Amino acid sequence: MTPELGFLPDIKLTDFLKQHTFTLSAEVIPPRNGAEQALVLGQIHRLIQSGAQFLAVTKGAGGSLRGGSLPIAQSIKERFGVPCIAHFTCRDLAAEEVENQLVDHHYFGIRNILALRGDPPDGQPNWKPREGGYQYAHELIAQIRNLNQGQYLSRVGGPSVTPGSQIATDFCIGAAVYPDHPNEIERIDYFKAKIDAGAHFGITDILLDVDAFKRFQDLCGKNGLTRIPILPGSRLLKTQAQALKMMTKFKVKIPKQVFDSLPESSESMPEEEILKRSVDRFLGFTEELRKAGAPGIHLFVIVDTEGACRALKRLVSH
Repeated sequence: MTPELGFLPDIKLTDFLKQHTFTLSAEVIPPRNGAEQALVLGQIHRLIQSGAQFLAVTKGAGGSLRGGSLPIAQSIKERFGVPCIAHFTCRDLAAEEVENQLVDHHYFGIRNILALRGDPPDGQPNWKPREGGYQYAHELIAQIRNLNQGQYLSRVGGPSVTPGSQIATDFCIGAAVYPDHPNEIERIDYFKAKIDAGAHFGITDILLDVDAFKRFQDLCGKNGLTRIPILPGSRLLKTQAQALKMMTKFKVKIPKQVFDSLPESSESMPEEEILKRSVDRFLGFTEELRKAGAPGIHLFVIVDTEGACRALKRLVSH
């Protein structure tokens, strides 16, 4: 295929998953605006060297100031030669801005998009979308699907467009999945809305309970929603103090037996022992997911690059 504007089109994630029985991937966060950008590139290099087969780049959570998702994703694809998923949030965008930014992604050869509504900024519980914006992620997914069909937004008062003259995009559309969502009906209805809107794959939020993943798989089966792969996302657990923060900030559910097995804090035992136990626990968790039929494990790195790299290396050697 001829490169578009000098940038190679990425491999679609759905095609990549079909070529592998179980994938290893990682998710990185762009540096805060104004921070050293070389740090994230060094982190990416380490993760790929350790065994990550593809990566994802987030948009900062909680409305944080973190630009750079697009150029970092493009760099992963071009410079490091592995597929990449670019997170795309529509929280503060009108539909016209969504279209313009998606076209930028397509020009750069980005093909894998995780389509998200986006978190409201921290401290703004009464947040509402701007006029012309989207309330739900499935609305963004539907817009990307339309672009894939060559259906662009019409410009009121703008120049006429000859039917068929606009080239369709070729995005592989991902959706966030919430197996631990407290309401079972909403849990499946939200996912169904995203599939019906055009999602091609799903990635869960932070998942630390294999049984929750199995229950969600069963729920999908009962509702005829097994046509797209769901990639479980997780992270390493080190201490009860860390686990409590995750449970509070991200509403993560952690099985009691897992929580009780963690040391209370980083002062409870030597750092190296905490890291070893954390990696061992993650490997056991990953093996259970593999047995449950998961297509891979998606490791949320956040700040623990060393632990993530050790886990990936161990998984590669197994």
